Amino acid sequence: MDHTADQFGAFTDFLTSKEDLEALSGPPLPQILSKELQELDEICRDFIAKSPMCILATANPGGHLDLSPRGDPPGFVKVLGPTLMALPDRPGNKRMDSFHNLLEDPRIGLLFLVPGRGETLRVRGTARLCRDQTLLDSMAINKRSPKLALLVHVRTAFMHCPKCIMRSRFWQPEKWEDTSDLADMNAAMVKHAHIQMKPDEWFQHLLKKGEIDLY
Repeated sequence: MDHTADQFGAFTDFLTSKEDLEALSGPPLPQILSKELQELDEICRDFIAKSPMCILATANPGGHLDLSPRGDPPGFVKVLGPTLMALPDRPGNKRMDSFHNLLEDPRIGLLFLVPGRGETLRVRGTARLCRDQTLLDSMAINKRSPKLALLVHVRTAFMHCPKCIMRSRFWQPEKWEDTSDLADMNAAMVKHAHIQMKPDEWFQHLLKKGEIDLY
């Protein structure tokens, strides 16, 4: 990759090798390396069962990465075996970026979060899109089954330390900054997509078209 000055400004002194990196950070403890699992054990399964949110990482054919959040009631990701789990696909913006990527490159990464807990669970594997009706019906909410499920074959899993969550005070509302001045999704859509409506008008437009559907 061409790291030219116009890409990264006037900054200098970049790390360019793993030796540079390890000289700066030091080597990891052997225990840290050995904690990586090749399947989901009881601790991982319990964590996934309590998780209402995970982040998917996929790559498109051009090599660019996409991150996509997935959320539902705790336990929405079903562990079907030591190396197999399933995620329901609920109605969204219909871009399907992650799924388009997976049709070309099945590699996937997932990060599971549990409210109030600092630890996160990192999973790597491969994925396929599945329309098995028995599986879809097992993930129904309000008697509505998803149209699609993501089956993930787990290759590695490990618990990630809580330091980043602790530093960010992510689960401490009393420490949060006031975000009332941030644009919401409707305002962002109107501006970024050059929509000739006010944000509340756009929201009402989506409601009338039936584009807003939680399940």
